[in-house]
Amino acid sequence: MADPRHSSEQPTQARVALVLFQVADYRVALEARHVLSMTDHPNTPRTSAAQALLYEAPLCETPTSPPSTPPTSWLTLRDAQGQWQLGVNGEITLQQLPATSLYPLPALLAARRFSPALCGFAFDQKQLVLLLDARKLAPIC
Repeated sequence: MADPRHSSEQPTQARVALVLFQVADYRVALEARHVLSMTDHPNTPRTSAAQALLYEAPLCETPTSPPSTPPTSWLTLRDAQGQWQLGVNGEITLQQLPATSLYPLPALLAARRFSPALCGFAFDQKQLVLLLDARKLAPIC
């Protein structure tokens, strides 16, 4: 029997499954376990465009607001009030990143964050990814 202290096998590195998507100029990610499904059309009464997460002005359609690009995909999430959908544009990917590549926000940034859902960052192929806590997201519209 081989001595495990002298094994040439590397220990398995912990990985976190993330759903990544683009919001304006930013790449963002949610833990995959919080995304219940994905669809081409909204099918819940509570929805919000992903761009509303990164900008102070809500991107809800009103008679006075400029038209925005309608989302091409809808991620179904759950909060205390039930299911709701987050509208996103562009490519959505499911990736497993090493847990060691995920970083919490430094105190200075945490104190000035634009959303309580922003909880950290990661790097994926040398690109900054903003990590969002799906439990702290809520539809704006």
